[in-house]
Amino acid sequence: MVEYPILICGAGPVGLTAANCLARHGIPIRLIDAATGPTALSKALVVWLRTLQVLDSQIPASAFIERGYPLKQVAIWGNGKCIASMNMEDEPLDFPTGLLIPQSQTEQVLIEHALKRGITVDWQTKLIDFTADEKWVTCKLETARGEEDHRFSRLIGCDGAHSVVRHTLNLPFPGETVDRRWLLADIEIDQKVDPGMMRAEASSAGMLALFPIGEERLRIIADGGHIGEHQERMEPTDDDIQALLDDRTATGWKITAVHWKSEFVINERQIENYVHGRVTLAGDAAHVHSPAGGQGMNTGIQDAINMAWKIALVEKGGAPEGLIETYQEERHRVGEAVLKMTGRGIRAAMISNPLVRHLRDMIMHIGFSIPAVRQKLTEFLSEENISTRGSLLCGPGIHGAAIQPGDAFPHLCIEQQGKQMRATDLLRGNEATAIVWGSATEATLPKYFGVGNGGFPLARKILDTSGDVTRLLERFGLKEDGCILVRPDAVVAAVGEDSTVIQATFRCWQDLQ
Repeated sequence: MVEYPILICGAGPVGLTAANCLARHGIPIRLIDAATGPTALSKALVVWLRTLQVLDSQIPASAFIERGYPLKQVAIWGNGKCIASMNMEDEPLDFPTGLLIPQSQTEQVLIEHALKRGITVDWQTKLIDFTADEKWVTCKLETARGEEDHRFSRLIGCDGAHSVVRHTLNLPFPGETVDRRWLLADIEIDQKVDPGMMRAEASSAGMLALFPIGEERLRIIADGGHIGEHQERMEPTDDDIQALLDDRTATGWKITAVHWKSEFVINERQIENYVHGRVTLAGDAAHVHSPAGGQGMNTGIQDAINMAWKIALVEKGGAPEGLIETYQEERHRVGEAVLKMTGRGIRAAMISNPLVRHLRDMIMHIGFSIPAVRQKLTEFLSEENISTRGSLLCGPGIHGAAIQPGDAFPHLCIEQQGKQMRATDLLRGNEATAIVWGSATEATLPKYFGVGNGGFPLARKILDTSGDVTRLLERFGLKEDGCILVRPDAVVAAVGEDSTVIQATFRCWQDLQ
């Protein structure tokens, strides 16, 4: 029996993110996956703004952006004409609202940064069983060398919809399966398309969505109709995929190659608790839902970031064990909201009644033309509207300010030392950050982020208010003096005119037993 620190089961985007985050804080981990190597498939195709933002302090967003295409427009077509469209052009220096990038490339970025931190994946290594007590998780692994028994401080389940971790814990996975057949294919076509435009076709035969993977390659997802009671699953043929393009679009595109095709059903499920003592779950192991809006991978990555810094802080002695329970408090409600919104979206797409479908199309046409509606939809897709306000980790804030503890630190443009930059650049390379200006710069800040002397180094960043930072200060409700405490996941922890808000926040964390 060998003692190891933390075992992460599953080396997809969620597990890789958890590994990177833990290593960022100096926590050794072992990362395993039953597969023979990283995926070569495109799978999840969109990385949304909030994901880029929360990763940026440790993995620069540019590492992803240079491998993908910024999303410029979402358009819905029907009967050969555009029903509704929404532009997503971004300000200079801003992160893209959405980045169209194959999952294989997203994983490659995460793997490369893991290697820089000394992390490699133990491929062809499968978790068979485990038992957990108050101090250890004892795991049985199946490796190329045979079965092995190891003891870990914690187990993190990032092993997908068929999670061994979830099944071994015997956790119910309540929800439902949508009784529709869906078809999926990655194809090349005989002409170039705009790689920054997502397109949906509202056909009487069923909704069809087209996601670009470059200029001549596309992902098709199409409603294949109701599933018969005894109907067997059947992979679509190349002719089936071409027929979808011919019957449901007026593009005239011809398929020149099919790289991947499949049939699937949509499950909408979520476990009740993400934290079970020394075992935690994230991503599809904890929640699965409709692909509408491309939220799945992004929600899972953000789960991992939220969870990992809390586990790391506890492991380093910077917080009591109860801090990890706030992962459940903050992320379960996010997963629940995503389930509801994507469920509504897929059901709207499945409407077959001609009159109701016509009404739906009219509502989309009108709604997309209203700025407030477009903003709300963009905020949902990009996940900018996610907040943990009211969580046990939220410290003091400024009453009435646009940004409160629990909100994401804004990624708007500021000026520092005569140069334009993103406000989030102030967080780059830090494990945790205190941004101060005015008289707050003269105060002595805690050396560590957390309780006592066992937390993360707290970086002190002085905001140069001689540059243009007006928008930033206005959003925080501050002027001449200020202090903003930012968590490792780019979430604002506390805001005030002086640094006492930091100590006040950490004192509250001491009660998280």
